Amino acid sequence: MTRYEAIFRRKSVRKYRWDDLDPRILEIIEHFGSDEDCICPDIRVKWKIFRDGDRNIRGLFQVKAPYYVVLYSEIKSDYLVNAGCLMEQLCLYLHTKGIGSCYQGGSVLRHNEETDLTPVMIMAFGRPAEPLERNREDFRRMELKKMIRLHGTFGKVQRKLLEAARLAPSAMNLQPWRFVVTENRVHLFVSKPARIGYQFQKNLKLFDAGIVLAHMMVTAEELWFDIEYQKLDRILEKDFQNYFYVGSLLILDESEKI
Repeated sequence: MTRYEAIFRRKSVRKYRWDDLDPRILEIIEHFGSDEDCICPDIRVKWKIFRDGDRNIRGLFQVKAPYYVVLYSEIKSDYLVNAGCLMEQLCLYLHTKGIGSCYQGGSVLRHNEETDLTPVMIMAFGRPAEPLERNREDFRRMELKKMIRLHGTFGKVQRKLLEAARLAPSAMNLQPWRFVVTENRVHLFVSKPARIGYQFQKNLKLFDAGIVLAHMMVTAEELWFDIEYQKLDRILEKDFQNYFYVGSLLILDESEKI
């Protein structure tokens, strides 16, 4: 199974066996990601694995799992989007190895030993004690036509990207994203946070935006066309209902061969 195929099968796993994982898998996790997997390669990140017995993780609705991985990051522009993009690609990779995972957005570290990096997200993982996969019809997702606004031709490339994006997981399955589609770009917006808990909500929405971008990047890699992440100043000033602009994907190879 490829990471692209995992997009259409993966689900959050909340029950785990307590088997030890192959040390080689753990090593891959701790060194996961390359410049090609990032939208911001200049942002320094670090992965750290905790066992359940470490007792360094706490939070509401925490899933009990044999392993947790924490993604730390420098705080720079788009660091939350970059972190979401990286961690979702790790989720998809783990799925291809028969390993389940579940985001722990409400959990935090009791002690942060990284003085120059900030913990962004915690993810539970391990061998599943429940079904690892679901059928495509089991996804509870909004129809694609309700997520997009068209300005130009909606080609095969955009459809492939956005169908993968539509299936992305999000905090509480709120699916906060919307897309403005042109002939060679997909502009990504997410819903504005409510006033109560504004910063916490905004952080989760930006992380979710990274998850969506991961699905589109994995799709582009699988189907052999090139995309480039951009931040366009002229779009920053656009008003799109109750949504704010995150970034854009430029389709460099408008291939109709797929």
